[in-house]
Amino acid sequence: MDTENREMFAELNALLTAIAKALEIEPEAAAGAIEAGEIAIKMEVDEEGRHFVGVTYQGKVSRVYPGVIRHAPEEPEAADEDEGCGHGGCGCGH
Repeated sequence: MDTENREMFAELNALLTAIAKALEIEPEAAAGAIEAGEIAIKMEVDEEGRHFVGVTYQGKVSRVYPGVIRHAPEEPEAADEDEGCGHGGCGCGH
């Protein structure tokens, strides 16, 4: 393998490993999911002009920046009306 191909392989391996880490799966599972079209990958630019790779898999959304992975904030769970004070049926008077 020549130097250029080795460098490209190393860069692809680093990206695949970062995607796997961002999605909290094994690199082999990430490779399989990418091949099957289960992981969406998109090159994007954030609000501050920084480039990143956006990845989405099974509802999980992450941004892979050079050296940093940022996860989308998780949506707060809806209050269960049968528990606590969700202002619905608990009898607290709200």
